[in-house]
Amino acid sequence: MNMDRNVFGRAFAFLALSITLGSLLPVSQARAQSGEGGWYLGANIPLMFIDDTESVTGGENFAPIRLGYEATTLNEYDTGYKIGGSFGYAFESGLRIEVEGFHASAEVSKLFYNDVAVPTLNFQLTGSTELAVSGSASQTAAMLNVWYDFDTAGQWTPYIGAGYGQLEVDFGDVEYDTNGLAQVVANAISTANNLPIITLPPGFVPKLSPKDTTTAWHIGGGVGWELSDSTLIQLGYRYQASGDIEFSGLNENASVNAFTEQKTHFIELGIRYRL
Repeated sequence: MNMDRNVFGRAFAFLALSITLGSLLPVSQARAQSGEGGWYLGANIPLMFIDDTESVTGGENFAPIRLGYEATTLNEYDTGYKIGGSFGYAFESGLRIEVEGFHASAEVSKLFYNDVAVPTLNFQLTGSTELAVSGSASQTAAMLNVWYDFDTAGQWTPYIGAGYGQLEVDFGDVEYDTNGLAQVVANAISTANNLPIITLPPGFVPKLSPKDTTTAWHIGGGVGWELSDSTLIQLGYRYQASGDIEFSGLNENASVNAFTEQKTHFIELGIRYRL
């Protein structure tokens, strides 16, 4: 599944690049003469592919003894969706500036812990530990985008562009055993020292905070087809990368934190309507 998603991302990145290179031809002045500039509304419903995200996770148990641990966490995702809308202005030169809002969601399919270590005890757990996980992670964003439409003097209009904005990442719907990593560490230490296994009570380790807001940027390209004088259908690819994302949790028994980022691929089918 991971290989399929990465191939999808590379294939559509190559498609977007090919469209861009193919459109770098002498353009006509038809746009300037026809006066196609003006305000527009847009909407898109793309597929979303989130790259596997690796997080640096750490925690500290306060009882029965004070003990810190750390690990690398790997999340895998199913194919998701995105619903977005935009409002912008198209200049006769081909430049477009727009504001966009969208909501996207993808199911978290797998959760792994790797490189589990307890530095104070010089203890490292080899291998990978998988925990059961369910629920979806979502993104909600407000972006400022700049696009450029290449005039081909026909119904087909290649475009490229980029954007920057604020992104809220929400894992509040994701369910997993919050004690999972701490229990693995406790079991391994007990076994290594011939001690009885201690089962941590439910909720011993706090759940991570569900949301964080960060910056995000994207680049993309595609091609539009003029359905009528006022309506254009477009198909494109967009690569989006987030800034640092941080989640944390704290109760009387333990603390936990995680640092990560997300890289996302969108295959977009959209519509633009000139006002």
